[in-house]
Formats: sequence, structure tokens, C-alpha cells
Amino acid sequence: MANVKSGAFREIIIDRCLQSRRGYSTMEIMEKCNDALERRCEPLITATNTIRNDILSIENRWNVVVEPVKIGRNVRYRYQDPNFSIFNFPLNENEIAQLNQAVSLLKRFEGMPGFGWVDELNAHLQSTINLEQKHIVGFDENKQLTGMEYFTPLFECISRKEVIELQYQSYKEDAAKTYVVHPYYLKEYNQRWFLFALNDEYQNITIFPLDRIKGLLKTSGLFIENDKVDFKHYFDDIIGVSSNKSDVPTLIVLRVCAEQLPYMLTKPLHHTQEICKLLQDGNAIVSIKVKSNFELIQQLLSFGERVTVLEPETLREEIKHRIENNLRNYQ
Repeated sequence: MANVKSGAFREIIIDRCLQSRRGYSTMEIMEKCNDALERRCEPLITATNTIRNDILSIENRWNVVVEPVKIGRNVRYRYQDPNFSIFNFPLNENEIAQLNQAVSLLKRFEGMPGFGWVDELNAHLQSTINLEQKHIVGFDENKQLTGMEYFTPLFECISRKEVIELQYQSYKEDAAKTYVVHPYYLKEYNQRWFLFALNDEYQNITIFPLDRIKGLLKTSGLFIENDKVDFKHYFDDIIGVSSNKSDVPTLIVLRVCAEQLPYMLTKPLHHTQEICKLLQDGNAIVSIKVKSNFELIQQLLSFGERVTVLEPETLREEIKHRIENNLRNYQ
């Protein structure tokens, strides 16, 4: 059974077919839809009855006649009115409001390399339907962040499954080093973008911050498919992006002061967060279950005296050690 969510997208393809004066059979329309759905990695249609139902839906919704044209033993379908299209109808106020909301969210990508079409879309909508766009949504961004010019090439290499040579300079190195990698995933965290790729040298998934990339070159190497990491669940038990495969999630117990507690309740540290106990002084005992990593430590340190690590002892000592080192900077 076809995915219901793809119904609106199928209507667009069917509309194009029905505009043709030659007409299309249900089998031909199904093939056109499946070609488009395959490119979107969506479930394919397996029965022409789905197309017939879609055509009936178009007739009822748009009050239009779709006429059958018999050619030999085949039946093709087309609009009776050769000038009709579902896109000929003006948007109502509710649809314009919904479109405005969607465009406001798309502005998240405004100015990013390869997303110039967002600016073009905004200009087109304003000129064609007089879409009034107010600045009502803002996103946190770092306009001085380097490496964003590699976002689009990396995105394309991931989509096309292309092997690349990456010029990368870590903070510990004085010069860039070349790595042959198979790019799999792009992830944003704390206003930075990270590439996850199979590293030929180490034969494991390596994380490359885009702001440390110095250059990239596409190669003709054989792309190795990702069978190591399920990125849909990779971030389930971590804060940030770094994760050691051998580590297991640990129960971390925190004492949160009364002033910090309301913020932590409305913006949990992690989806595993639980309130273990409310104390008489207004403080609370809070727990999360995650793998310990650099980002977690940075997050806990950012709370200062408002959050205290109680367990495990190893993490408590790590935080204590860092605070003591920091204190020496002020002596």
C-alpha cells in the first residue's frame, strides 16, 4: 500500500500527466510516480488502483473532469479542459499563512553555500503571490564560522556516494593531512557542523569538524557503503557528536540547585533525564543515562556551581580536576 504521506506529491506528478493532450494510462502514470518517488527514497506504488483513486480525488477536490481516451485496447486519461492545472487556483488565506510559516523556517538555510535557491524562492513568492514575510523566527548562527564552503560539496558527495580526499588539520597538528574518506552524514551541534565518514587509513568512522577542513577533492575510488553506524539512533545515548563504540551509557546523578531546576525542567539535558528526588531546600537530584564524552563534560562545566556531579565517581573527579585547574588561572 502506498505511503499516505506521498499522496500530495503524487498529485503533482499526476497533474502534469493529465495536462498532456496525448493522455497517460494508469500504468504509465504509476511508472512516472514511481520514478519520482524512488528519487525521494519513498515507498513505491504497487497497484494502479492507487492512481485511479488519486485521479478520483483530484476530480472531487478540484471539481474538474478527467476524461478517458480510448486508443485501441488501452485507455489514457487527461483533463477535459486543456488549460486546467491544480496550480491554477490562487491560495487562500490559510494556505498563504502556512506557506509563510514554512518559508520562515527555510530561512534557517539562508546564506548557506548551495542554498541560494531559498533566496530565489523568497523573491519568487513575493513577486507572484505578494507573500508578506516578517522576521518572526530567528536562529542562532555564527557568521564567522569557517569551513561552510565545504557543506554543499560534502552534501553532494554523500548523496552521490562519492569517495573524497580530505585535507584536514586537527588542532594538534601544525599542517593539514590528507585522508581518503567515504562520507556518510552531516550533523550540526553547538553551531558547528561535523562530517561523519569512513576513514580508509583507520577503517573506522571518523568525525571531521568542517571548520578544520582545508580542502577536498573528489576521486574515482569505489565507495564503501555504511554498514557500521545507524545514524538514526547513533545520538540516542550521547550529548553532542563524539561516541566511543566500546563505551556504554552510564547513570549520571546530579544535584541541581533550586535556581537552575526550572530551566532544566523545560530544557532537559537529555531525553533520559529524570527527577529522582526533590529536596527540602528546593534543590533536586536529577539523573541522565548517557555515555561520558567531551561534550557532556563541557555542558556540565557550563552550569558552574548550580549543578554538582554526585555519581559516578570517575566523572565527579574529572569535573573536580578541571575546576581546580581553572581556579589556578585566577590565582
